Amino acid sequence: MTRSSEGDRDPQGSLRDLEAMLDAVTDQAVIKLGAEGEVVRWSRTAQAMTGYGSDEIVGRSVATLHTAEDRDAGLVERELDAARQDGRRAFQGWRVRKGGERFLARVTLTPVREADGRVTGFVKTLQDVTESARTESLFHGLLESAPDAMVIVGDDARIVLVNRQTEALFGFQRDELVGREIEVLVPSRFRDRHVGHRTGFLHDPRLRPMGAGLELYGMRRDGTEFPVEISLSPLETAEGRLVAAAIRDVTERRETEQRLQRQRDEILELSTPVIQVWDKVLALPIIGTLDTLRATRLTEGLLEKIAQTQAEVAILDISGVPTIDTQVAQHLLKTVQAAALMGTVSIMSGVRPETAQSMVHLGIDMGRLRSRNTLQDALQLALAVLAERAGSAELAARALTGGEV
Repeated sequence: MTRSSEGDRDPQGSLRDLEAMLDAVTDQAVIKLGAEGEVVRWSRTAQAMTGYGSDEIVGRSVATLHTAEDRDAGLVERELDAARQDGRRAFQGWRVRKGGERFLARVTLTPVREADGRVTGFVKTLQDVTESARTESLFHGLLESAPDAMVIVGDDARIVLVNRQTEALFGFQRDELVGREIEVLVPSRFRDRHVGHRTGFLHDPRLRPMGAGLELYGMRRDGTEFPVEISLSPLETAEGRLVAAAIRDVTERRETEQRLQRQRDEILELSTPVIQVWDKVLALPIIGTLDTLRATRLTEGLLEKIAQTQAEVAILDISGVPTIDTQVAQHLLKTVQAAALMGTVSIMSGVRPETAQSMVHLGIDMGRLRSRNTLQDALQLALAVLAERAGSAELAARALTGGEV
């Protein structure tokens, strides 16, 4: 028996093969239409998607699957006419199942032409995109309702999607941003560094809040810069992995923090003033908890005042300090040493028994620091120091002039 030639093949067998191929397509319903839009061939996927069996739909107009509103508006005829004139058409719209339930379909309509160009039918495909459209709608709704500017970036570092907060924050319209590299939102002085950062993130995508301790700035369309905090997170999609960046303008918060810090500094300065008791004598009454930061500021304030007044005695009254730890004691010792280098004698007053015991227990050596129980005793010692210094200065002056001692 010889092999059959191509022209001798069974046409019914070829048709069965074609129908088997159409039935194998499970994500789309493939429908063959006649020249006027009547259903000629109906696949199993079409039956599963719409609920209509082949015997219920073949011979009827494909308009059966359209909503009543679309049928009344003549949408089916317009779609067929557009495909006849322009060739393959793709669009999206609502369709109706046998039970009346609507579903959103992505549709393609391709004309079938004879050799002379005459349209003898159409191939129509339907893909149910109801769930994906609902998910997409929900995603876009969440994106638009987000309090921060949201920028979605592809793995090529180009912007895919932005929300309205991004438009408001940066001053760009969406169509001005989509397709451009993310660095369009970064000040030029940071762009080279930013390219390295985003390349590193794309190689190791994970949730990364950024901003604390970092110098991050955004740039508006008009070129103005503003401080930002950014949170990056990977976003897995059907199109591949994207990066979602939540961007927050922290200008107001930074200004508030700076204002509060200035207020704290002013309050601290007022709460621990350096008082000039007499000429050449300063007193620094310390009240409340003394931490390292506050001790440092007190040291700076006292040394500045010594330099201004040329004080010879400085009294540090710690009667209002409940406890002193090792670090604070070391700061006080450094203050005494710094004052001594400036020619100033330091006296500590108000050392309570428990404070003294604590300092001894911690092994803190205050060196030659003079101390008194009360501020009154410290003031008396200060006068004695001034007198002693004045006497020493007088003796030294007489010696230099050859006078008698």
